[in-house]
This record gives sequence, C-alpha cells and structure tokens, in this order.
Amino acid sequence: MSTEILAIDTVRFVQELYPRYREDDAAIERYRAAIDRLPPIVVARDGVLVDGFHRWQAHRREGRTEIQAENLGNLTDAEILKESVKRNASHGRQLETKDKRRMADLLYRQGTRELRELVELLSITEKTAGEYVRDARRDEKQAMKDGAWDRWLNCESQRQIAESVGVDQATVSRWVDAFSNDLDFASPPESRQHFDVWQFQTSDGESSYFGKMPPQVVENLLWFYTEPGQVIFDPFAGGGTTIDVAKRMGRRVWSSDRKPSTPTLPIHQHDIITGWPADAPAKVDFILLDPPYWQQAQGRYSDDPDDLGNMELADFYRAWESVVKTCADHLVEGGRIAYIISPTQREDGSVEDHASAMLRACWDEGLEVDRRIIVPYNTQQATGQQVTWARENKRLLKLYRDLVVVR
Repeated sequence: MSTEILAIDTVRFVQELYPRYREDDAAIERYRAAIDRLPPIVVARDGVLVDGFHRWQAHRREGRTEIQAENLGNLTDAEILKESVKRNASHGRQLETKDKRRMADLLYRQGTRELRELVELLSITEKTAGEYVRDARRDEKQAMKDGAWDRWLNCESQRQIAESVGVDQATVSRWVDAFSNDLDFASPPESRQHFDVWQFQTSDGESSYFGKMPPQVVENLLWFYTEPGQVIFDPFAGGGTTIDVAKRMGRRVWSSDRKPSTPTLPIHQHDIITGWPADAPAKVDFILLDPPYWQQAQGRYSDDPDDLGNMELADFYRAWESVVKTCADHLVEGGRIAYIISPTQREDGSVEDHASAMLRACWDEGLEVDRRIIVPYNTQQATGQQVTWARENKRLLKLYRDLVVVR
C-alpha cells in the first residue's frame, strides 16, 4: 500500500460503495479545524474512495486542491465495498445501526453468506449477524420496492425506474400506488404552526452547514401548500434539508445547487441564474427559494463574483429577477413560490429590507402574495457589544427572517 498526493477532484465517490446513508456534517466541521493533522484517506482503483469521506469533504470545504491518500490498488467493487464497510465499522465515527443493517443486506445479496465474515466486516456479534441475514432473506423484495419508491421521489419516471430495477412498469406503478397511500403522509407535522410567526423549540444550530434552513420551516410550507405526490423544486439545495423533509412527507423533489455540498444526496449541479435545468421536471407544484442572504453570506460559499452572496446589491436584485422569471414560467396553474430571506443590517444601523425589494420581481411576473410570515432566529444573532451599541444609539437589531409565499 502506497501513500501519494491526489488532486481533490480526482477522488471518486461512488454512492453504491459507501456504507453510510448520510454524512455527519458536524464531523466534517471538526475535521476542518484540524485539517493539517488528519490521517490520509484511502482510495482504490482509479481513485475510488474507500475510507475517509469526512476528511475528503473537510478538504473540499477548506478549498484545498490536494489530499494525502493511501492507495489499495486495483480492487474490484466487491472488494472495495467490503474494505469500506470494515474500516467504517471498526474505527473513527462508527456506522449507525441502520447503516450496518443496510450493508448487511447489500453484502448478503452480493454473496457474503458466512456469519463469521459479516461479524468481522460489520463489527457486530454473531447473534446480530444472524438476525441481519434472516432479515436480508425476507427483505430482498422489500428493498427493491423501497429503492423504486426512493427513485420515484427523486422525480425519476416509472419507465426509468422499471429499467433500473429490472421489473415491468406496471409493477413499479403498483408499488408507487401502495406507498402513496401511506396515511402518515396525510398527517400534519409535529411542528405544525397556527399563526404567521413561526418559532420552533429546537435550535437552528442542528447543523454547522452555513445558512441551513430549519427543517420545521420546510415541513410547514409543504403541509400548508402541497399534497403528497406533488413535485417540489429547490434550486438552492445547500445541505439538503428540503430533500430530507419532502421525501419524508411523500412529496417528490428535484434539487440543485451551483456547488452541491454533498454527494450523498441527489443534488444536481446547476446555477439557477442561468435558467431552468434541462433535466428538471418541466412543471412543478411548489418552488422553495432560499438564496444566500446577500452580504451576510459573502465569501461563505465561494469567492466567485457570480455567487449571489458576493454580488453588489444591484446585481443581486437583477439576478433575483432572472430567478423569479425562470421559476414562474415553470410553475403549474395554482402553484406557489416561497422565498426566505433575512434583512441586512448595515454597520450604521440602517436596514436593507430584502423581502420587500425582492417582492417587486414577483409582482412583475403576475405573482400575488399569499402570506408573509416571520421566522425568528432561535439563536442570538448579535454579540453583547452590538446589543450595547444598539441601546446607546437607539437602534433595533434584527432577529428574524421573512418568509414570503406567492401564488
């Protein structure tokens, strides 16, 4: 096994060979803080990532172009999967139970039937391995159904799903109909709001991903303005909150971002400022726009001057007009667009009311206000020094975001 320096972009992440369902965002941020002290990642054939996903993501977020790696050589996919499972199950941030169960199913279907091998690979007891194998035998068809449902929620057509899974389209249609009748999809979320000020008990700080929208905001938007099976479009996907919530609520979702943050989610790479994505559904029922909060996001996502967070204010509004026009053209009759933005407070205490300024672009496209909702931050957005300054200078400090729904 040799150690080498690889270009970050040459490391290949293969979803099917990765044992975790989702990454740990907090772990990535911890690794960023210790970026120069991290051990090498592990790769195999043609740079396929075997171990060290969170270290690799930490390097990407830091803007590093190279990373140290150990190369296992020309392994097959089956060998890569086994090595990845073994390493992730035995050291560092260990696999969660659901990840181990999912990998046991996959390994079993690929021919790993010996309990002793599963025990070693997954770092589980022989009794647990036996339970997983029994479940794998029973759940093989259910896993196929679950995969088809997940693809349907990702806005794949039934024909595409049938070809991928290896069944006929009529079978996929029956599976989708069965899943669609889940009564939980018709139940309101626990976070359901009853007034036009949406404040939630849980903290905004659940994720270190900058600009992460509280999932309860998405839950309530989808509950009030969409139905199960309808299509949601999110061109500012960020950390993927909309994807997680929409699929959990039985809504189909197509998301994109100019710089996708994670390869574990179906976030397509696209800059909505340039127009509607060619691969996206032509018409959608609901569009959620969570753009960078102008100067508050400056330099957070990139140093690119074409990034909304780095633009001059006039350019920011012109780009926003383009986004609204594009989205309005692809909204179904009766569909809605929601956007969330925080006002910018300048050093002199004056405020740029983005929500009102951005509403003009909606009016220009014939969109009318359905609701304007206040979403307070659950964490203090000002330092003690700023509070003192506000008191001494008779100023108000911002503590909320505007959520505007237009139809």
